[in-house]
Amino acid sequence: MEITVDIPAPLSGQSTEELARRARLLLVIDEVRAGRLTRAGGAHALGMTLDDFLIEAGRHGLYAIDHDVDDFKQELDAISRGRR
Repeated sequence: MEITVDIPAPLSGQSTEELARRARLLLVIDEVRAGRLTRAGGAHALGMTLDDFLIEAGRHGLYAIDHDVDDFKQELDAISRGRR
């Protein structure tokens, strides 16, 4: 699929290839974040290894593991109790 996008003037100094690469990456990250695509599916869609995708996605706040903060705290508490 091909989409045509008007680029704002402040970004127009960047190469077309770089803007297209970033747009694809951010679209895939958004789809993963919304739950419409898996991390492995996102990597495949971009022609990247899963490791490379996770690194790039992490730079944009999408981390390899989604963990609810409360669940994480409970797990830390359980680990702490187990060490006593």
